[in-house]
Amino acid sequence: MRSIHIRRALASVAAIAALAAALTPTANAAEPHKPAPLPGSHPDRATTESDTGQIPAATHLIARLYLGPRDPDGLDAFLTAVTTPTNPRYRHFLTPAQYERRFGLTPSARHRITQWLTSAHLRVTAKSPHYLQVSGTEGDFARAMGTSIHRYAGSGGTVQSPAGDVRVPASLSRDARAVEGLSFNVPATAQPLSHPEPHTSGQRVCSSYFGERPAPALPKAYGKTQTYAPCPYTPRQLRRAYGVTASGASGKGRTIAIVGAYGSATAEQDANSYATLTGDQPFQSGQYRERVSPSDWNVTKACAPPTSWAGEQALDVDMAHGYAPDADILYAGANSCLDADLMDAESYVIDHRAADVISNSWAEVIHTSRPHLTPAVIKAWNLLFRQAAAEGIGVYFAAGDCGDQSPGAASGGFNCDPNTTQPQADFPSGSPWVTSVGATTLATTKDGGYAWETSMGDDLSILSPQDTAWEPIPGLFAFGSGGGPSDFSRPWYQRDTVPESFAHDHRVTPDISMEGDGALPVLIGRTDSGRFETVGYGGTSAATPAFAALQADAEQLSGHTLGFANPLLYMLRSAGVFHDIRDLSRPTAVIRDMGPNAGTYRFLLYTLGHDYGLKATKGYDMSTGLGSPAPAYLEWFRRHSGRPRRAPRPPR
Repeated sequence: MRSIHIRRALASVAAIAALAAALTPTANAAEPHKPAPLPGSHPDRATTESDTGQIPAATHLIARLYLGPRDPDGLDAFLTAVTTPTNPRYRHFLTPAQYERRFGLTPSARHRITQWLTSAHLRVTAKSPHYLQVSGTEGDFARAMGTSIHRYAGSGGTVQSPAGDVRVPASLSRDARAVEGLSFNVPATAQPLSHPEPHTSGQRVCSSYFGERPAPALPKAYGKTQTYAPCPYTPRQLRRAYGVTASGASGKGRTIAIVGAYGSATAEQDANSYATLTGDQPFQSGQYRERVSPSDWNVTKACAPPTSWAGEQALDVDMAHGYAPDADILYAGANSCLDADLMDAESYVIDHRAADVISNSWAEVIHTSRPHLTPAVIKAWNLLFRQAAAEGIGVYFAAGDCGDQSPGAASGGFNCDPNTTQPQADFPSGSPWVTSVGATTLATTKDGGYAWETSMGDDLSILSPQDTAWEPIPGLFAFGSGGGPSDFSRPWYQRDTVPESFAHDHRVTPDISMEGDGALPVLIGRTDSGRFETVGYGGTSAATPAFAALQADAEQLSGHTLGFANPLLYMLRSAGVFHDIRDLSRPTAVIRDMGPNAGTYRFLLYTLGHDYGLKATKGYDMSTGLGSPAPAYLEWFRRHSGRPRRAPRPPR
C-alpha cells in the first residue's frame, strides 16, 4: 500500500512538472507572436551580388496567400488509406463538404489570418477555399511579412523578389503556407502539349495500316525503301486497338473534365461534325458542357494565343469523346495559361466534385534559366491534387514532349523549353498525386488490330536539295515522350516497381502511356479561319485525354469510382494487363506526306523509337512507364468490381 502511494505521489509531481514546463516560456518554444519564415519564399538566385535595390515603397502589389490543410498528417494518412487497394478504407472518399469540414481551415483560423493581414493595411480582394488574395503597397507587404521587395539582375532578365524569406506569425504558420505574387516578374505559364500538322491542302498519300504503301519514288533510308505513314488514327481504330470495343464500355454514367486555357466558340459543333465524319455519334443534348468566361480572358504574350489552345481543346474533346462516347464532358477554360488562372479552373472542378476524372494536356518545367514556378505555386498545386484524391477524382497530366528535357533535347525539340538547365520531369506531371501519361508510337495490323508499340521518340530527316537522299540520318530530334526524376520524394506506390537506378529516391514519370506520336498522329476536327477541317495532332496531349477516358470506361465496367489511379496501376504491374513496351531492335522509319502545298518539305522522314535520353526497356521505364493498357486492362475491371484484397496474379 505504501509503495502505491509513493508511485501516485511521483506521478503527481511529474504531472505538475509537465504542466509547469508547458506554461513556462523556453528558448525552444514557438512564441505565438514571433514571426516564422516560409521556406523557399526567397529564391536562391536573388543574391546580394545581383541586388539592384528595393522597389519604391508605394508600388502596388497583388499576391495570393495559400492556405494549408487543418491536419496535414491526418490528411496524408487518410489519402494513403483511401487510395491503397488492399486497405479496408479503399475508395471511402469524401464529398467536398466533408473534406472542408475535416481538413479545411476553420472560420476562426481564417479570421485570425485576415486580422493579421488587415492590421498591416493590406486588403483582402478575393478569397477561395485555397487562398486569400491581398493587395497593398510594397510598404504594406513589408510591414506584414517582415521583408522588403527588391529587384535582382540576372541572365534571364531583371526579376522581383522578397529580400529575405517571408515571415508570418508563428501561431499562423501551419495555416498560412505560401505566398505567391511577390517573387519574379516572369509569370508562371503552361504550354499546350500538342503537335498539329501544318496548314496544307491537297491530296496526301498515307497507309491504312503500318507498312502498307511503299514509296519507291523517294530515296531509300537504312538501305531499304520506306513506307508512307499510316493515315491519322480515328477513335474507332483506337478503341479497337486498346480493347475498348471488345469490352463494350462507353464511359456511360461518368464525367470527364478537361482543363485548358481560353476556349473555342465552336468546340461542341466541331466535335459533333468530327464524330459524324468518323462514323461515331455526336453529343446528345447536355452531354457536353463548358465553363468559360471570354470577357475575363487575360490574353497575354506570356501564353500561346487562344487559337493554339483552341486546337488543344479540340484534340482533348475529340479523344475523350472518342474513347468514352457516352461519358459527359465538361470543358473548364482558364482565363489564361498562368498558373493562378489554371488553378482556379482546376479547383472549380474539384471543389464542386464536377467530374470523376480530369484531363490536363499542358505542362511546364521547374529548372530553367528563366525560373517562374515558385515553391508557393508548387505547394498549392500539390494540395489541390491531394484534395482531388480525397474526393475520389483521378487527375491526369501529360508527361511532356521533350524526352528528358535536357539542354540537348531542348536544342532541337519542337515542344521543348529552350531555357531548360537539366534533365527533369515536367510539372505538374511529376507531382506524386497525379497520374503522368506518356505517349507511344502505335502500329496496327491489316485488319485494324494491335500490332506493336514503341516509345514516342522521333528523329526528323528531310530530302536533300537534289531529292536523292534523306539528311541527316537518323535525323534531328523532333519530339519524344517526357519522363524522368521529379523534385519529389519517391511515393509508396513506386517503391517495389521503379528501379532505384532510375529513381534515386525520387518520384519518376510517366506512369502509363498510350498512342500520341506526332509522326503517326490522331485525327481531330476543328474550325480554323471560319472553315471546319480535319488535321493530324500528336503528343502526350493526345494520350492524356485518351487514358482519362479509358479510366471512365473502367469505372463504368467496375461500377465504382477509382479516384487517384497510381496505387492500383502499380499493383497491377504483374497482372498481365499492360503492353510492356520496348525500344525497336532495328531502325524503323516512315514517310509523312504533308501535301502538295508544303513545297520543299512535302515529304518528311521520321525515324521512330528515338526518345531523347530515355529508353523503353523491360518492365517499368522512364519513357513509357508501366506500358500501355492491353485489352486485358478493361477486362480486369469487369471481373474485379469489388475491392482487391491482395496483389493480382497474371492470367494463365
